[in-house]
Amino acid sequence: MNDFGASNSSPSGGTGRSRRGGRRKRRLNKKRVAILFFILVMMITVVIVSVMMVHASKKPKEQSSTDKEPALFGVSSILVDGNTHYTDDQIIETSGLYIGQSLFFVNKRSAAESILKNFPYIDKVTIKNASFSQISITVSEAKPVGIVKWQKDWLIIGDNGKGLELLNQDSSRLPEYEKIDCDTLKNGGVGCLTIDNRTQDIINTMTYFFNHTNLKDVNEIDLKNYNDLSMNWKNAIEIKLGSDVLLREKLDFASITLNRTLKEHGESAEGRIDLRYYSEAKQKAIFTPRDLITDATDSANSSGITESASAE
Repeated sequence: MNDFGASNSSPSGGTGRSRRGGRRKRRLNKKRVAILFFILVMMITVVIVSVMMVHASKKPKEQSSTDKEPALFGVSSILVDGNTHYTDDQIIETSGLYIGQSLFFVNKRSAAESILKNFPYIDKVTIKNASFSQISITVSEAKPVGIVKWQKDWLIIGDNGKGLELLNQDSSRLPEYEKIDCDTLKNGGVGCLTIDNRTQDIINTMTYFFNHTNLKDVNEIDLKNYNDLSMNWKNAIEIKLGSDVLLREKLDFASITLNRTLKEHGESAEGRIDLRYYSEAKQKAIFTPRDLITDATDSANSSGITESASAE
């Protein structure tokens, strides 16, 4: 009986090992299938990407942007916004972007740099995907603030301190801009930084008041000496500001004084408004009629002089 029981236990143990071995083989088969599937997917992906690269590299040389053969995931439209001095087509062509170009191979940095390099009025460029198949180019243009003498001609200066455009000395557009007498940078010119930061800040501050007050008729400003700034209003009244300290306050007070002067002396008044001695403690401006101004008298010591001692 004991021998019979021993002989029955041996086949049972063999069957258990066989089942465990079968389960192990099934797990190994599943792993193999997964690995093979992954390899297959990777191969397909590589093929697709290779085809896209070859397709995208075949950029036609003599076709317009609308005739170029579209690439996989190609650009369907390019939008341009913020431009006033240049057309959409000019900006798009210079960017190097084109309809049909694969979105995967759009070099936004290179496109933006090309636009900035070729268009002096454009100060900032933002290029992004407006949608899955659309690209938007948004530009911000520098605002002209005046002109400086540039050799025999005149150079338009932007609020970013850069030269924007060269005007002939006989250009009919010269009266559209304030003439600025200031020092310029050695390597300035069209598309280049032409004035230093201090001069730029002074001009931009003045421009704000030209655009928002009765100082809009100032046609010349002298910034040669930072301690003796002056403006010419309608070639009739010289406004002396002294240094650029408290410049905004001086310009605000100059506007008030100009208004008062025109009321008291008439719209045809000529002379000088002097704010060189203006301070926070002593808000003072003096108007001197032109016939009382002499080389020896730079201050108000004679009759006919109007003093504006406080803001209205």
